[in-house]
Amino acid sequence: MADQIASARRFTVQTSKRRSDQAFQQILALIFEGRLSPGARLPGERELTETLGLSRTTLRDALNRLEARGYIDRRSKSGSFVCTSLPQPFREPIEEIVDSNVISTSDIIEIRKVLELWAVGKAAQLPARDSLTALARCLRAMEATSAFRSDSQFTRYRAADLKFHQTIAEMTGNLLYVHVFHFFLDLVRRSISLSRQLVPGEFAKDNLRNHQEIYKAIEKRDSERAKRAMLEHFRYVEQHISPRTPRRRRVSSHNKKPGVVNFRSRQKIL
Repeated sequence: MADQIASARRFTVQTSKRRSDQAFQQILALIFEGRLSPGARLPGERELTETLGLSRTTLRDALNRLEARGYIDRRSKSGSFVCTSLPQPFREPIEEIVDSNVISTSDIIEIRKVLELWAVGKAAQLPARDSLTALARCLRAMEATSAFRSDSQFTRYRAADLKFHQTIAEMTGNLLYVHVFHFFLDLVRRSISLSRQLVPGEFAKDNLRNHQEIYKAIEKRDSERAKRAMLEHFRYVEQHISPRTPRRRRVSSHNKKPGVVNFRSRQKIL
């Protein structure tokens, strides 16, 4: 009898583990396929359990694994958000270098510039109507908040600016690039601290005009013009933002030995 009970318990544990594995793979597939893009908020636990046919315990096991692997970011008050499908062994060494201040923000922007010039050229080849609508919506949001009269306006302007670039990334149809785009965007966030007070007075309106030029080129399906407009945008950002923005301090001087970079003192920035 005792053997039967033990066998039943082992079967229950194995079945639960298999279901957790299946849930992990199902959610991961949604991320890999682009149905859950970086930055997207996962549905709530109740909706996920009903959709996937799981218990909450099994679902939470799967979410714990996704968080441990760096695929999602779980925030206590706002839910779970997709990070990227790029594996941690790829991301972590680069993040450590950025956090140690070994490379400059300009180095990161240079790489992002090359990638986004390709992306905007690709996006301009055959833009879908709904994508153009999404870009136009971003421009309207940027225009409505370009006065920067408050920190709230500044935050909404930056969110619309980011959404504009994210939409272009999605217009390429290349899921790998979408995740690479978000990875490099996160590297910029890790490396600089940007606030309303650090932005030049006319930056918002000038930056908006640059984005409008990018939009017009995409709308006209002119890839070369779109690339030139994107390049001008990055030149403007490099000229007016990069030199003014202080780098985030990651390595405490009293925690490292002279001549040795302390890669273990990295703090997480939410």
